[in-house]
Amino acid sequence: MRLAWAFFKRDAIMALSYRATFAAQLAGNLVLLCLFYYIGRTVGPQSIPALEKYGGSFLAFFLVGIALTDCVGVSLTAFSKQIREGQLTGSLEATLMSPVPLPVILLMSSLWPYFLSAFRFVMYLSLGMLLYRVDLAHANLLSALVLFVLTVLCFAGLGILWASVVMVVQQVEPIITVGALIVLLLSGVVFPSSVLPVWLQHVAALIPLTHALDGMRHALLQGYNLGQLAGVAWTLIGFAVVFLAAGLGSFGLAVGYAKRAGTLTRF
Repeated sequence: MRLAWAFFKRDAIMALSYRATFAAQLAGNLVLLCLFYYIGRTVGPQSIPALEKYGGSFLAFFLVGIALTDCVGVSLTAFSKQIREGQLTGSLEATLMSPVPLPVILLMSSLWPYFLSAFRFVMYLSLGMLLYRVDLAHANLLSALVLFVLTVLCFAGLGILWASVVMVVQQVEPIITVGALIVLLLSGVVFPSSVLPVWLQHVAALIPLTHALDGMRHALLQGYNLGQLAGVAWTLIGFAVVFLAAGLGSFGLAVGYAKRAGTLTRF
C-alpha cells in the first residue's frame, strides 16, 4: 500500500502542479456534457426503435457511451504516456532498473489516471441524472462496477501492448489515433452497432468495447443483474486474459530489447 500511495501521490502532485492544464481538462469534460445534451435535444425525447432494448432514450444511450469510453481512452494511453514521459525526461532507465517487478511498476504508474477516469465516469452519470434528467433510477450498481473493472482490465492489456510498441518505436501517436477512431465507429459509442451492415457487426463483435457498452447500458439503464449479464462478463474476462497476457509478455520483450540496444533513454 505504501508503494501504491507513493506512485499515486507523485502523479497527483505532478498533475495538480499544472493547475491551468488540469482546469482546462475539467472544463473540456463539462463542455462535452453540454455537447451531448444539445445533441440529445436535437434528436428529441421520442423513443428510437434501435435503442428500445436500452430504454429508447438517445441522451441516456450517448451518456453511458461517452462515460465508459473515457475510461477506455485512459487504459489505451496511460501506460504509453508514462513510457514516453520517462524517455523524454531520462527517468525511464532508472525506473526499469529498480528492484520493483515490472508488472507492479505498470500498475502503480496508472493509479492516478484511473482515479481521474473513475471520477469522470461518476461525474458524467451524476450530472446527466441531475441536470438532464437521465433516468438511472433502475441502475444496478454492482453490475455496473463489475463491468467497469472488466472493461479496464481488457483495455489495460491493450494499453500495455501499445506501451511496448512505444518502448521500441517511440513516435507512434498517429497510429493509435486511427485505431481509436475505428473503435469509436464500430463499437456503438454514439449509435448502436446493430445499425451497421451485418459484416461490420461481425467485426464489431471482436472489439471488447462493443460488449462492454452493451452490458453497461443494460446495467445502468435497465437494471440488469450479473446473472443476466453473465455472457457479457465472461466475454470480457476472456478478452482481459488474452490481452493482459499479450501485453505483459510483449512489454517484457520490449524492455529486454531496449536494454540490449541501449535505447531506454533515446527519444
